Amino acid sequence: MTQAVTKLQTRQMRARNAAQGAARGESGFTLIETSIALVLLLVAALSIASLFTYAIKYNTGANDRAMAQAIAQQQMESLRKMSFNDIAAESTTVYMAGRPFAVVTTVCNDGTVACGGSTSAKRISVRVTPQTAGPVWAQSSVLLISLRSASSSGPYLQ
Repeated sequence: MTQAVTKLQTRQMRARNAAQGAARGESGFTLIETSIALVLLLVAALSIASLFTYAIKYNTGANDRAMAQAIAQQQMESLRKMSFNDIAAESTTVYMAGRPFAVVTTVCNDGTVACGGSTSAKRISVRVTPQTAGPVWAQSSVLLISLRSASSSGPYLQ
């Protein structure tokens, strides 16, 4: 019997607390409040998603520029290994990581100051341009320039 009285008292207290809460306007969240919160969360999630796409696009562009720099350096190293007379201008397409890069090598040795100032010196330019679609800044070319002289001994090495 005491348990029945205790259960009855507990139910009465809960009903009284619920009635007091309702009187104070504490009846819980309304559908409008929940909808507004959902819309705010949706806007935040969409802005974060657009940030991810922006980051992916610019990371890809930076990767293309880094690969173009590596290709230009490799091309310049291979030209340094060649004999002086074998160095010539060329234009090729190189693929790295499945992406195409236009490689243009120009050689100048007409004796002008712009070409090294002597016919025994060559000004070698290697320009590498990414050929994939992407941001405009990522499609700009990488340019390496080097002066190479003939390996003939001068008067100081007699």
